[in-house]
Amino acid sequence: MKTMRIQNWLMILAMLPLFTACGGGATEQDDLNATGTADTTQDARLQKTKAIFYSVPSPMETAGLLKKAGATYNSKMLNDVKNVDRYTSASKQALNLGVYGADLSYASVFNQTQESMFYTSCTKKLADRLGVIHAFSDSTLEAMEKNMNDRDALLDIISETYWSMDAYLKENERENISVLMIAGGWVEGLYIGTQVAKNNDTPELRQRIAEQKLSLGDLIGLLGSYEGDDGVVKSVKSDLEALAAVFADVQVGGGGASLSEENGVAVIGGESAAASLTDAQLVAIRDKAAAIRNSYIN
Repeated sequence: MKTMRIQNWLMILAMLPLFTACGGGATEQDDLNATGTADTTQDARLQKTKAIFYSVPSPMETAGLLKKAGATYNSKMLNDVKNVDRYTSASKQALNLGVYGADLSYASVFNQTQESMFYTSCTKKLADRLGVIHAFSDSTLEAMEKNMNDRDALLDIISETYWSMDAYLKENERENISVLMIAGGWVEGLYIGTQVAKNNDTPELRQRIAEQKLSLGDLIGLLGSYEGDDGVVKSVKSDLEALAAVFADVQVGGGGASLSEENGVAVIGGESAAASLTDAQLVAIRDKAAAIRNSYIN
């Protein structure tokens, strides 16, 4: 069996906004509907969220991929920091909190200190407007930073903070915010990867893009558990289902492809060749990802 092991700390910088949620009040312009859930649903959501994290390359892996591809930092790909004040609805704020988080990760991978500060400011501003910033303590940040290379410890921190966040949002009838953050960050990550591949195409980068077919399925399932009567979540789910249709013929480890966890490490495997993309598939995915992403940031 051919397998690929994926480190677990997985875009921590990009996904930090997801875990900023134990304090603050709902914004007056919050337009997201409430969704009540049972404990079994909560557990299923956490497992899908972990699967999404598992299948996304870590910043360290991303840096290696981009360096090998010969890519250089391109700020023009990212969401302009000046756009942050345009997002007045809770749904746009949540989606772009994820988007700016992914942009922060990209800037950090290239050691762009000043740009990273700008994107950190954007994520903090949106998190504050959503009322999910105040109780994300310095000790939690320090613990994440300290355990960046300890997969098991980091997952424990993520899981604990996820439950705290989910409990807070559930109590305040704002659960759907979290899944929109995840969706925004995932879409932006795919967008960046496919844009980089325009001028710095490598087999390794194509494989990473192809592998996102697996996390996309988990993300659609996660959105489905939140949608209820919420039109925004339904719309995002519809967007990603259209993207999944573009991914449909992408081969990810052959017919036996699977995503599993072994000792805290994600394993993507199959009975045949590794994930791959044809030129036509790459162009189609890039175009669809760009269209979806641009609808979220504009």
